[in-house]
Amino acid sequence: MRFWLKRRDKLIHDYSLVGFILSPNPTIMASAVLNKTQMHDDAVERLIAKLILDQSLVGDERNRQRAKLIDTFLTEYGDFINKRGAFAKDHIWITAEYPDLKAFRWHQKYSLTCTKVLGQLACLVLSKILGIGTAERNSKQVKAVKSGQRVNTTMDKTMKQVLIYAQYQQARAQAKISNRATAGKLWEESDFESMKMDILCKDIQEALQAEVIPTRHVRLWRENWENHVKGTNEDARLSERLMKKYGNLKLYDRDYGNRLLTCHKPYFQKKRGANRYCIFAVMEGYDPNKDDMEEGNYELWSLWDLDEALYDCIRDYYNANPGENNVVTYERDTGIDSDYEDEDD
Repeated sequence: MRFWLKRRDKLIHDYSLVGFILSPNPTIMASAVLNKTQMHDDAVERLIAKLILDQSLVGDERNRQRAKLIDTFLTEYGDFINKRGAFAKDHIWITAEYPDLKAFRWHQKYSLTCTKVLGQLACLVLSKILGIGTAERNSKQVKAVKSGQRVNTTMDKTMKQVLIYAQYQQARAQAKISNRATAGKLWEESDFESMKMDILCKDIQEALQAEVIPTRHVRLWRENWENHVKGTNEDARLSERLMKKYGNLKLYDRDYGNRLLTCHKPYFQKKRGANRYCIFAVMEGYDPNKDDMEEGNYELWSLWDLDEALYDCIRDYYNANPGENNVVTYERDTGIDSDYEDEDD
């Protein structure tokens, strides 16, 4: 998802937006009906003005013609989505279900001749090749020039080599793409298999929708970095790390009949010559908006030193409730700490 958000602005453009809502594939059409927004309508208006509107028109005449084309498209798009009018034929939607169907070829056969705007716009938009292959190839050539024995090449000579070689590779790639497109072999099943996705990217959609709860690994011993208490003021960084390790862990209080407590936050306790951090644990019903010493709150919390008593009580709870909230506890004498070494700042 981070990769997608980083590249979203480059991939979500007018051609991809309009192509999404004009695809005849039933799966994509159903998704388009649910997810179509004003962003898609704006993209349609811009592409109609760019690709179909007569560029020689100016002033009011241009505005009227543009409004007429947009109104015609919206009428035709309603017929397209609802499968009525020129699109009320069963056989055209049977062919649209084929997974290897080229969408612009479908519109060329079934909508271009019976619509004034939608068919033409769909053929122009859906026939475009969208991708970043050329940019990646150019980047590869730049790296090739600046590797090995060529690291000392002067800037002027390097620039000339890059430009000449990149233009040659681009022309060669375009010729190869043109030949494969003419033969109908631009994309093959192996291309989707290599990217670990099916033709309609269903597996990626399912993976994004699936809720993944990460496993939390808790080391039940006092690590070296927990001893780094410096000065008389609270260390925000150390407090944050303690919160990350102990926050929301549950424990059984052995001294009070195994009452259930939850680690609420680290607490900085000042003591002459022995400043230290403790764990502030609370019971159900504790109100953080009230004063800790107020009646009704005072009986619902306790302080715990970072020692074996705390670790034993945490261990008791998670031994009795294994795997709760994906919490996995480790002990120093199990040997697991070889994979989770103490971190020294």
